[in-house]
Amino acid sequence: MELLFAHEYQQALRRERVFRDQLDLLHVCDQELISKYRFPRHEIINIIHELEPLLQRQTLRSHAITVCTQIMATLRFLASGSFQNVVGDISGLSQPSVSNIITSVTNALAEKSLNEVKMPAGVIERQQTMRDFHALGGFPRVIGAIDGSRIPIKAPVDDEAIFVNRKKFHSMNIQVVCDANKRIINFNVSNPGSTHDSYIWSNCELRARFQRGEFGDGLLLGDSGYPLEPFLMTPFANPALPAEQEYNRRHTRTRVIIEQVFGVLKSRFRCLHKSGGNLQYKPSKCAKIIAACLLLHNRCILMNIPNPDDYEEDEVYMEPEERGHDGAQRVLGRQVRDLLVHNFF
Repeated sequence: MELLFAHEYQQALRRERVFRDQLDLLHVCDQELISKYRFPRHEIINIIHELEPLLQRQTLRSHAITVCTQIMATLRFLASGSFQNVVGDISGLSQPSVSNIITSVTNALAEKSLNEVKMPAGVIERQQTMRDFHALGGFPRVIGAIDGSRIPIKAPVDDEAIFVNRKKFHSMNIQVVCDANKRIINFNVSNPGSTHDSYIWSNCELRARFQRGEFGDGLLLGDSGYPLEPFLMTPFANPALPAEQEYNRRHTRTRVIIEQVFGVLKSRFRCLHKSGGNLQYKPSKCAKIIAACLLLHNRCILMNIPNPDDYEEDEVYMEPEERGHDGAQRVLGRQVRDLLVHNFF
């Protein structure tokens, strides 16, 4: 009986846990931190303080995994795209611990992205956004550039076929809208890779908001994979007049910003890039990781953190030309486009 009691007593004792204290890493120079974690020291500390209430863990052990360690391990994973055991070796953590940490931190960041990633609100903010876009390529009334991009993932167990895109790899198709400063202002990250860009757009809340007139006369610019609508301008398939050709040139110069955003995003967060292999999780978790990266991308933009040294442009994934969309919307869209050509080009 005494032996049993002694065993239970030992089990109840707090057990020591050994892991590498990531606070030591914060003493290295900002250049190295940005290279490996994508943020300088002061911003990493800000993220730690911001997420601390959400990530502090209740434990009987004398050394819980600190919030600092959780943040640093997650940033290292997002930046490098390394396997969890590699990140664990760097942090002194087991692979299961790294997996749990990545889930907790990216869930918290993804939740914050729902509140922080926003379209321009109010007339003054929309007008400033329009001026910024006009400075890029001379195209009027633009408040956002829209496009989709495929993020490689491992083959899911359920509904595997719908995640195979036209290039024959498993992926998520993310829809992103950016402003003229490469800041992401709207996103949709929950669609499988075989989904056409126009289908995502037709069924998203952002389109419904444009239909309700929430953005005034503001316009989005999309490529030919999107439908021509009163609030979504696409290029002329066969421009005949000089004004139509000029419209297409300015459309291209302005809309290229969204392609640059994808290049910066995937270079900065290699877990989203094909060079990092693919995200080794089920689609719902991949969506949270992607949303977390979008939020962190915006923070890098706001802080003017330079592009990574290994920056490379994103592979352009051209959708087939959109056909068969709502005829009435297409007619109205054609009228708006023709009026733009007449007045500005």
